[in-house]
Amino acid sequence: MMNKNILIKSASNFISFVMIIAFFVFSVFVPFNQVFPQIVSNYYNSLGWIVNLIFIFDLALKLILLANKKNNLGLFSEESLADYLKTYFIFDLLSIFPIALFPTNSLWQFVPLIKIFSVFNRISFIRQIILKFAPFAVVVQFLYWFIQITHWIACGWIKIDGINEQHSISSNYITALYWTTTTLTTVGYGDIVPHSNFEKLYSVVVMIIGVGLYGYLIGNVVSVITKRDPTHEHFISNLENLSSLVRYRNLPKSLTARVKQYFLYIWKNRLEHNESSFLQKLPDGLKLEVITFLKQDFIEKVNLFKDAGNEFISDLAENLRETVITPDEFVFHEGDFGEKVYFVIEGQLSVLTKNSNKEIAKIKKGDFFGEIALFKNRPRNASVKAITFCHLYYLDKNSFDLLIPKYPLISKKIEEKVLEREKQD
Repeated sequence: MMNKNILIKSASNFISFVMIIAFFVFSVFVPFNQVFPQIVSNYYNSLGWIVNLIFIFDLALKLILLANKKNNLGLFSEESLADYLKTYFIFDLLSIFPIALFPTNSLWQFVPLIKIFSVFNRISFIRQIILKFAPFAVVVQFLYWFIQITHWIACGWIKIDGINEQHSISSNYITALYWTTTTLTTVGYGDIVPHSNFEKLYSVVVMIIGVGLYGYLIGNVVSVITKRDPTHEHFISNLENLSSLVRYRNLPKSLTARVKQYFLYIWKNRLEHNESSFLQKLPDGLKLEVITFLKQDFIEKVNLFKDAGNEFISDLAENLRETVITPDEFVFHEGDFGEKVYFVIEGQLSVLTKNSNKEIAKIKKGDFFGEIALFKNRPRNASVKAITFCHLYYLDKNSFDLLIPKYPLISKKIEEKVLEREKQD
């Protein structure tokens, strides 16, 4: 059965989405009805009632959820009912004004548009929630407001300049939209010019709005481009540093190529996120949950840990560390003291004998190695060399000695695996 809190969140998010769309539709129809009442008058009242009902439902749901602290699941930017009553409540209350009771050409029709303050706040809050689509959300938010602003200004120009009876309604609107766009983005082309003082003042205001919109657009586009992929920024920075090293320290071409390939692998596999730094900012309990989630899927795929309990998975996830091994690089050599056991997330490695340098086995994704020296507390009995780029987890000796004895079943499995591999050797 679906969790009650999940249902509440889903319902609230759905209502927020419907409310935002309803406001958009209504904000388009209200000014359009003022300049072309003959087009929308037949169904304008019905639209007004529908929007009223959506706004009422949105207000009621918000009051109920904020009043009941148990159901306050971080669905709104306001932390409590008191905060809401002191801020956006008055706007939401006025927005349910029954406009259908007044003539369609009355200025009272604009009253529900006061919900713009609440809508703006809700959109900004939703952007903070949908982190996965944050760059896309910036563009959608800009288009949401830009379309409305250009539409309002175009309708305002028609109201001031008047309707050209020799042209159709669509032609009048397109002409106004053309004037609005050119005035917002430039200073106009001079083919449509203001005549009266009021028209000139209106044009000045539109130009000022255009400057603000242009600055907002450029700022957000730059932000989207630069923040869209922080790992790409790190990749470019690393290449620049490598380039400096080549220029000033005469790094050999072969070594330069290997370093470049390493950075390319790190970037393509998104391994440069500074997760450890980010996780340190979280409280211990929440940090452990995130770490477990990030590593659980891999841990459960390791045969050794199949059917292991959640407690062991959490303990292991907390102690596992990551490393990347480049092609032809040795993880360890035969005779080295065993300090780590490794788990292969991605890549392929060779097990080699020291004397003949002969490959005696291959290690692939999902395998683990290095446990014999760690479990038996003795030197490595073979060397392991990367064939491809390898992304590994490892557990160091201190963590191994503290963790494994706590779980006898896992310890027994490791011992059996060690004995099995010793027989093979």
